[in-house]
Amino acid sequence: MARSKAIRPLLIFSRALVYSALFYASSPVLASNCTLDHIDATAIVAHVHDGDTLRLTDRRKIRLIGINTPELARDQQAEQSFARQARQALIQLLRPSNNRISIRYGQQRHDKYQRTLAHLYLPDGRNIQQLLIRQGLATAFTTPPNNQLSSCYRQAEQAAIKQGLGIWSLPEYQVKQLHQLSIKDEGFRRIEGRVTRVDHNPKASWIQLGNQLRIRIKKNDLIYFTPGQLDHLKGKLIRVRGWLHPNKNHYFMNLRHPDAITSLH
Repeated sequence: MARSKAIRPLLIFSRALVYSALFYASSPVLASNCTLDHIDATAIVAHVHDGDTLRLTDRRKIRLIGINTPELARDQQAEQSFARQARQALIQLLRPSNNRISIRYGQQRHDKYQRTLAHLYLPDGRNIQQLLIRQGLATAFTTPPNNQLSSCYRQAEQAAIKQGLGIWSLPEYQVKQLHQLSIKDEGFRRIEGRVTRVDHNPKASWIQLGNQLRIRIKKNDLIYFTPGQLDHLKGKLIRVRGWLHPNKNHYFMNLRHPDAITSLH
């Protein structure tokens, strides 16, 4: 009897994912977005590690470009909310096509872990990253030079945020003001604050928000920003999104693309 009760929530969640996939498949707007000019290869998925990483039958590990899903428990780190749901959603998306996918490699083809970086598509042309984002199971995150679909992924994210789906229903994913940060704040965050200082040195540019947050843009990533863009932020209220790291008496965030900064006024 106890086993039956434990299985029932998983069955309900699985059915919800199927209904969700059918809804997204029937949406002409969604189906026509996030496409690229060509496909580089087709493959079969052997195993889904988590919501944004999988392994092919040829043993290559694929990291999905442009998204980040919550982490499963590992290395003594606790599982993040919606991590299992993201993995299960990816499994469910692949199942109707017997795990067959189409691949479009990124301009940067491998990451530092030697994973292949790619946009993935179902045989019917739907973009897998977009489907996961739209269900509120992934954040859209631009990592240059693989930024070809960043605008489309951000649009999908805005729709999920508006509806409060998945991760966007959690307190830690809501926008926080600088004064609301606590010692427990770490990981992906969206933060609003006023720029009090902009500095440059040979290795990076730095944006200071209030007294609490230091934001770094490395020299190699400055090519994605327009000349003077960072200096024009001084005195303005902005919203930044990225991975927040506590550092002694302040916080640190590394940004790589203008998508991570929104000027509010």
